[in-house]
Amino acid sequence: MSVRGGGTTRFYFNTVLSLARSLAANRPAALEKVQKLQCMCPVDQRGVFQLDERRRVAVIGLGIFLVESDLQHKDVIVPYLLGLLRGLPRVQWIEDSTQSRGRATLPVAENFCFCLVTLLSDVAQRDVALRGQIIEVVMDLMRILLGICQTPEDHDKGITVGTFVTCPSTMCLRNDGHSY
Repeated sequence: MSVRGGGTTRFYFNTVLSLARSLAANRPAALEKVQKLQCMCPVDQRGVFQLDERRRVAVIGLGIFLVESDLQHKDVIVPYLLGLLRGLPRVQWIEDSTQSRGRATLPVAENFCFCLVTLLSDVAQRDVALRGQIIEVVMDLMRILLGICQTPEDHDKGITVGTFVTCPSTMCLRNDGHSY
């Protein structure tokens, strides 16, 4: 979720972040307005999420709203974020090739996964009732990634084993214990 450079990427990032924080400041935030933010996020299309820059930014914005609003509308947002986390092994990562040229950056998958798990860790820290469910989904994801690493030939060829498995598994390990 880099904001370096300029142009439309930075403008979109700042706009979504401002929207998320403005909504979070409202007590209570209108669900209809929060759903407009959620509509910018990716949807599960036949078991696959497509994550381009704008959709990744929208997910992070939704997570920032959730945390900064003291978990308003958690009953709607947390199941969505957990569904996205469960779907990470089947994500289609769409990257703007001009965006990362000339910069030393983390892989998009690692950066996004770290942000998503960090946001969910913050939710788990604030809501004991959700903690077990969040930890369970993270651990399930780790088991799936371990299985892909151990027997890549048994898994969907659409999964880019090298980059995808390395990045989220590293992210989960880096994030392990972050907030729990």
